Amino acid sequence: MRTLIWDPAPGETRCLLLEDGAPVELHLLRTARDGATARPGAVLEARLVSRLGNGRGLAVLDSGEEVLLHPVPPGPEGRTLPIVITRPRLPEPGQWKRALARPATDVEEGPVGAEQSLLAAADELLCAMATDAPLAPACPVRVDADAVAEADLEGLLDQARTGLVPFAGGALSIERTRAMTIIDVDGNLAPLALNLAAAQAIGRVLRLFQITGPIGVDFVGMANRADRQAVDAALAGACAPLGGHERTAINGFGFAQIVRPRTGPSIPEMLCGTTPGHLSGESQALALLRTTARMPGIGPRIITARPKVIDLIQRWPDLVDAVGRMTGADIKLVCDPAINGYGQVHVSPA
Repeated sequence: MRTLIWDPAPGETRCLLLEDGAPVELHLLRTARDGATARPGAVLEARLVSRLGNGRGLAVLDSGEEVLLHPVPPGPEGRTLPIVITRPRLPEPGQWKRALARPATDVEEGPVGAEQSLLAAADELLCAMATDAPLAPACPVRVDADAVAEADLEGLLDQARTGLVPFAGGALSIERTRAMTIIDVDGNLAPLALNLAAAQAIGRVLRLFQITGPIGVDFVGMANRADRQAVDAALAGACAPLGGHERTAINGFGFAQIVRPRTGPSIPEMLCGTTPGHLSGESQALALLRTTARMPGIGPRIITARPKVIDLIQRWPDLVDAVGRMTGADIKLVCDPAINGYGQVHVSPA
């Protein structure tokens, strides 16, 4: 049974796919992406700036964003041509990695939306309120606020942000670097038992948070080769649901590597952007809008945040209007450079 928890708010819908009650995939469907490129499959016009060799070239979209084009079709630099985004730009610590694209053909079709794909894959839709369900869902809708709360989406998102993921007997510590994602295993069990439990947790978290690209795993060291082979087998089984990937055996130091195709940003990358461990300005702004839309009370809702967050919200007047319609109140924005955290919402109690 595949159940899709659907938790919408202005600018972002949180989706959690459950298989027989267990969370397996977390998705963030965002409509307000400041400066972000179109999603994979989008057909856009771009200007070829230069040829970089090895069949690659640098192109610029109308928005000013640079993309890497491969292969580069014949023709002079400076000309405009249709391209297809094959991978969006990706956040690395402190910087952005350019989006990838290829030349478009005359028969290109638009991308299939992530929303449609998720709804089509589910056997049922689970919402906290009937009004949360999308129009004309492709599967039956069940309304159960307690079940949605029990899934603890906030807790999962906090794990994705901090990189600290507990499992029975230990915990994973996940850290993003420019070269790869590093996962460290720690706990109080004996090495073999700890690593066997960690292997299951690693397969689960890679799928749950959609972590791709090069991934290094630092297991607790095991002197016995048979123990390493047992953990190898456990890791292979846990990673089987991930689809295509490559994996090395665990070496004598307890290190293994997994490589998954890099198709888009992971949940930690979407939450934190180029600052691992800290919510990006976009994520802070969307969280404040979500809180505002759901906060009971009377009178205007006052959002107070640091200037860069308020500036982002001001760029999304359609989302502010949506929050106003949902609350039936005016939305006021206040800049406060000294505010603690990423902001707060004030409303008079009913």
